[in-house]
Amino acid sequence: MDVRLVAGLAVCLFAAAGCTRKHSVPTPARPAPPPLTAWPEGRTVPLKITDALTLRIPLQYERSALEEGVTPRSPFPGVAGRTEARFDFFLPDFSGYTLQNYRNDFDENKVAVIYLHAGDPHEVDPDAPGEYPPNMLKRSLQEHLEPKDYKDMYGLRCYKSRVLTDRLTCYGRRDQASGEDILLYVPVAPYPPQMTFPAIKANYFSRRYGGVRIAWRTNVRNLPRWHDIDMQIWKFIDAWKVAAANRQPP
Repeated sequence: MDVRLVAGLAVCLFAAAGCTRKHSVPTPARPAPPPLTAWPEGRTVPLKITDALTLRIPLQYERSALEEGVTPRSPFPGVAGRTEARFDFFLPDFSGYTLQNYRNDFDENKVAVIYLHAGDPHEVDPDAPGEYPPNMLKRSLQEHLEPKDYKDMYGLRCYKSRVLTDRLTCYGRRDQASGEDILLYVPVAPYPPQMTFPAIKANYFSRRYGGVRIAWRTNVRNLPRWHDIDMQIWKFIDAWKVAAANRQPP
């Protein structure tokens, strides 16, 4: 067959196929959601911390409430399969997020509860590892703190370190009724240029609710209010606790 005839037939077939091809219709873009006028309301799904403690945290204390398609603070596996809760609030009145204050990652009035999860009840045993304050203090005094170089302030005894000279380790009674203590790490002024947000951090084990670990931090200027802050955290936990009859599986 003539080569030119074959080429001509191919062109005709290609053109015919093109004529019958259906053109896809572009999918219209989703309209943008209307701008928020207030922080979302509601509560998180149940967060089981221990057998004795399940929380549902109001969304006003959850920064993730604005993340589209994400259930704020859904249960997720942590260390050894634990469930962990986190939340934030603001001084001076322990309020939650607004459409204004959430934009400032370095708000000096913000208190961040970094974690709340189950702990090992044996952390309270003498010399046991973990975050039980008496054991933590004993280890620190043996390893790097100066036992006789301290100052008392705001109901805390704050020790200087032989190694970590840029911070104090402060220890004191956080709750008289339970006889439980707290350990805080406090940066020492003048702060280095790279420390744009000098913060105090507390972390400890509590026997409450079957044994939990908790850690929180805030700007160093709030050190005088450390006790009020810690008490408020436990008031929140008690208020957000889900009664056993109302618990639902996540």
